[in-house]
Amino acid sequence: MIITVNIAKIANHMRRFLLLYVFLAIISALPLGYHYAHYFKSHKELVKNAIVCLAIGTLYPSMIQLRAGKIGSELRLKLKETIVTLFIIFVIIPAVAMFLANHIENRVIGIGYVAANAVPASSASVAYVMLAEGNIELATLLVILSIFIALIAAPVYVDLYAKSVHVNLPIVTLAKSVTMALVVPLVLGQVTRYYLVVRKARRMMKDPRVKLDCKNVMIKDSGMGDMSTKNEMIIRCLENRISARLKPILSIWTMTFMLVLIFLLIANKASLLISKPNLVLYILSAQIVVYAIVIISLLVASKALNIRYEDHMAAAFIALTKNQSVAATMTALATGPTAAIPAALIPAIQPAVAILYISASSIIKKALKD
Repeated sequence: MIITVNIAKIANHMRRFLLLYVFLAIISALPLGYHYAHYFKSHKELVKNAIVCLAIGTLYPSMIQLRAGKIGSELRLKLKETIVTLFIIFVIIPAVAMFLANHIENRVIGIGYVAANAVPASSASVAYVMLAEGNIELATLLVILSIFIALIAAPVYVDLYAKSVHVNLPIVTLAKSVTMALVVPLVLGQVTRYYLVVRKARRMMKDPRVKLDCKNVMIKDSGMGDMSTKNEMIIRCLENRISARLKPILSIWTMTFMLVLIFLLIANKASLLISKPNLVLYILSAQIVVYAIVIISLLVASKALNIRYEDHMAAAFIALTKNQSVAATMTALATGPTAAIPAALIPAIQPAVAILYISASSIIKKALKD
């Protein structure tokens, strides 16, 4: 019990100060990377493989938490909200990113910037939705749909931009890289979830004492009160309890891998970043422009289409919080670590934007007249 509490405290501490830790990872990586620039240049393949492994390691825990089943009913109920969000994620954001990337002098980094805005959110983005009291079911649906759409959309957008700046980047290579970045962690995560959560919940179901604890679970559809449905709801209750116990461990794993990944990405290109601080400032300021356009678009659409506050917040965080580990894996495999620089820099501001939007929840409620 003491160990569990300590792990929960560590996870909570890391979440609260994640922005500070990202900043420290970047600041410490710059001098070390600059000093050992020769090592990074002479071990390019090793660095590339390490980036890919760290990126997949960052993604893996969030894929364990992702509940991929039963999204059909939510899609039917929230079709309007789903279409609006996916349009913003896969049409507006990549178009704006491609325009902004044209002003990045280094074409490879420009490709990385487009990739950083063409990837989907991770299931970790659902945590922001929960904090904002948004629609968790809609957020989960949007995460799952965006992952599968990104398998096609991300390589297509990156290929289009690469061609526009006269960089030869075969779309087959891009498709393989994005499949590696998304499908491998998704499959591993869902298999792990089955053994750690689903199967364990079904075993616990056989224990009358444990089963009794979940007897009071509310069945949403009152017309479905048969025994099989009740058992299914009890199993879901047990799965939620197991997931809650795993969540602090998975959170620490994700944040630790992410910080090490950011450190390595920045250290690998420290000489370039130190020599061109304007590049760093441009990438961060351009990303703030992207966030502003996303927020304005969603607010206008929500107002015009009478989208509720809960659904708006689900859409907002899934659109705003991109999974930069996917972008890092994709670009590192397809073009090399240089293209992954935007994926390393964007996490320095992404949590801050998400937290600020949560802080503005009362203003957003009033704006949507909820």
